[in-house]
Amino acid sequence: MARTDNNSAGIARPWWFWTGVVLSCVGVGLHLPMFFAMRTMHYRMAGMGMGSSPEMIAGMVLLVVGLVAAVIGLVRHRPSDEGTSAAGRYRVEPGPEDRLSPAHRRLIAALSLALVIDVMKPATLAFIIPGMREEYGISAAEAAALPVVALAGTIVGSLVWGWLADRLGRRATILLSSLMFITTTVCAVMPTFEWNLFMCLVMGMAAGGLLPIVYALMAESVPARQRSIVMVLQAGLATVAAYFFTSALAAVLIPVFGWRIMWLVHFPFAVAIIVMNRWIPESPRFLVRYGRVAEAERILADYRMVLADGDHPPAELPRHQGTVAPLFGRGALAKTLVVGSYALSWSIVNWGFMTFLPTLLGKAAGGVLPLSSLLAVPGTVLVAYLYARWSSRRTMVLSGVVTVLALLGLAATGRAGTGPAVYVFLALLLIGTSGAVATLAPYAAEIYPTDVRGAASGFTAACSKAGGLFAPPLIGLLLAHYPGMRIIGLCAAVPMALATVAIGLKGRETAGRELDEVPHDPAAVLRHATDERGARAGAA
Repeated sequence: MARTDNNSAGIARPWWFWTGVVLSCVGVGLHLPMFFAMRTMHYRMAGMGMGSSPEMIAGMVLLVVGLVAAVIGLVRHRPSDEGTSAAGRYRVEPGPEDRLSPAHRRLIAALSLALVIDVMKPATLAFIIPGMREEYGISAAEAAALPVVALAGTIVGSLVWGWLADRLGRRATILLSSLMFITTTVCAVMPTFEWNLFMCLVMGMAAGGLLPIVYALMAESVPARQRSIVMVLQAGLATVAAYFFTSALAAVLIPVFGWRIMWLVHFPFAVAIIVMNRWIPESPRFLVRYGRVAEAERILADYRMVLADGDHPPAELPRHQGTVAPLFGRGALAKTLVVGSYALSWSIVNWGFMTFLPTLLGKAAGGVLPLSSLLAVPGTVLVAYLYARWSSRRTMVLSGVVTVLALLGLAATGRAGTGPAVYVFLALLLIGTSGAVATLAPYAAEIYPTDVRGAASGFTAACSKAGGLFAPPLIGLLLAHYPGMRIIGLCAAVPMALATVAIGLKGRETAGRELDEVPHDPAAVLRHATDERGARAGAA
């Protein structure tokens, strides 16, 4: 096998890829003169034609050409054409030190930045909608189409990117998503609301795909002893950092440059991810799965981990590799339904119930919500510790129970949304929901095998967004007939309670275990339990 250094692993044709990156950056740059030319009009561009600037036309062409070139650079031969899989022949194990190496820390830093920009994209919508409504002269109902389209894009992106991650690799998919972040910053110069909707759809697809793949790569690269706590902390704190940066940038930039600048500020963040690509090696487990053992060994050497002999002969790649089909097959259907229902029930609470909290609380929301939100930070740290050191399954159950109790408590307050009890229940709700979402993506990445980990993570992420498509209108309809938090609190609590029970009964333990040790089918679960009982009996 030809020698391939860590920096090129995952990039099949580096010249094509880097040419695509340069063309995309130049394409974005050609849009900037038109943007700054509008400064005398406070950066208002409504009513302009798409073809009003030759530079913009040239820029759009370069964006398309650059994206195509980058895709050509990232696509390699289908994994099934690379020969027999090495899965089963080898397994990844921690090294003698069994701790995070400098290479691990660089990986965590780079992927944390990716998560921050991934969350910043949808968070930006709340800050641009007021200015967009004023410039385009649209109603609140019309403006509501923007987050709906963005959310639909994230659902599609999660599914598509999950499929790509199991075909192209984790690293290649992250780089492609980051490049799409670069190209979609030109949303800042879209002259019509319809073009903004289209670009927001594409932007949502890029954002929806990045998050689950980041966790798949983290799960496959970080030693089991540190994996859980790092991933859960990363999930919670990256979200806090993203909302902080977005709100701070909005406060400083929008009064000077208008709402459009909030799209352009994502450009340097996305470029930084591309530049830091050498800190993001391909997943060693993915490489081993497709017979690229020499590359995997070089990366594992940097991670101070080892490739040991496995317990099974090499296996052929599955026919449905990289699709969601195996997620609903025999032995996987139960856990797919369990984790999918947990994600969907969380999305109903987050996108449905919590969307209406500012309306229900009225003027009190300005004091209640920020104060309650501060509790989510120490809550996330506690959840990360429990997930890694106590039990992943029980921590998810605990987060679900806290969420349900908070919803029931808020429902009991009825229309009285300003009493001291509301502060307590809101704090519990934010702690419970932040704990649930912080553990959801890491858990989904840990319970599936390498063959479908990308697709499984993408499916779970799609479920966590799906509630945003139907929960807000349904809860709005309920509020029209039953004002207050009683009915909507009960309606949000029921699916969360059922999903929590399902996790408690059918969930699988991942804390402290290598991915190879997490049972992936009912028979393996039974064997694992039997072995543990036998070991305890022998020790006694």
